Amino acid sequence: MFSIVIFFVSSSFGFLSIAKFFGKNKYQEHKFVNKYLFLIIAVNSIRFLFHGISLTYPESHINNVVKFLNVIQFILMPCYYLYFHDIINEDKFDLKNLYHFIVPFWFGAIFIVSYLVKSINLDLIQKLLFLVSILFYIVSAFHLLYKNVWKRKTEIKVIQKQNNLIKNWTIFLFLGFLMLGLVRIFSVFYLKDSILSTNYLWVSALLWLSILVKLNLSPEILYGYSFLNKTLNAEAKKLNLSGVWLTEGTVAPINMEREKILAPKIKSLIMEYLHQIEELSFHSQAFRNPDYSLNDMAAALNIPISHINFIFKYHCNESFSDYKKIVRINDATKLLENGYLNKHKVETLAAFVGFTSYNTFSIAFKSITGVTTQEYLKRT
Repeated sequence: MFSIVIFFVSSSFGFLSIAKFFGKNKYQEHKFVNKYLFLIIAVNSIRFLFHGISLTYPESHINNVVKFLNVIQFILMPCYYLYFHDIINEDKFDLKNLYHFIVPFWFGAIFIVSYLVKSINLDLIQKLLFLVSILFYIVSAFHLLYKNVWKRKTEIKVIQKQNNLIKNWTIFLFLGFLMLGLVRIFSVFYLKDSILSTNYLWVSALLWLSILVKLNLSPEILYGYSFLNKTLNAEAKKLNLSGVWLTEGTVAPINMEREKILAPKIKSLIMEYLHQIEELSFHSQAFRNPDYSLNDMAAALNIPISHINFIFKYHCNESFSDYKKIVRINDATKLLENGYLNKHKVETLAAFVGFTSYNTFSIAFKSITGVTTQEYLKRT
């Protein structure tokens, strides 16, 4: 009875997550979910649903469907890995990824042969293929995430927040993937179950339920890489207001008397000022000047320097120096996307957008985008 409840609850949470993929939400511009995450949830939800039905109504004669779904489950191993791969390399379809589904194809072929020719026992081959596959994907996923996600560091607070969100989610999902794999290995090799046995499937369903609960508590995860790890172009339009700027309250207590007097006036103009600053930052070439200062900004916007100083001191989560890096790297990404490196070197690009040296540009670019310029080009 307990296992039946777990199957139905897990499948219900899965279908709820799928419904959220296509329903209206505040992240409407990121409506399309990562294809591998969608496939993982869909396959598990359908599989647990049919297992629950088969246990509840054993006379329903759906055993063949259940067996088929048990074979289909083997596509989940490469799907986990490819989902992690997409978090790093962005959600772009690559024909090379189809190679990862060769092993699941062989699982299916072996199952069909065993089903049609009862005298042939391919159980040992299936078990060995399963063991090699799951260990390969566990090790590969760990190496991929550890190198490209878990060790990623930056001094920019906005990027730190987004990186931590990705890091925590991938650790959680990887541990779930690891536990699911270990449960299957324990069942197949220690308890001597068949590769398609469902004796301890309720344990896998319970583990998967915890992942689905996490998904539904943190719905931004559902929108995949495009939401979690935005390009700087999207950052410029949206995230700066919600992440860089503090529109309610102040970053630090206001102690100076003249600033206390100025605070109410700034509060009434804060949104107008921020829109003007962002318009200048991301729709002009002002920041290509390596010596660009707050005084230059105040003069360009015709805003008193005391107001500009106040905004960056009390309403900005970044130092002005880090803010300039964000703007300049955004500028660099646009130039890269438009083929700037076809005629120029990276060193020239660094100087062109306002960096005083290639090293500072390279460090800032990797810190903010998470990749090098060459890696960025491969994604565009």
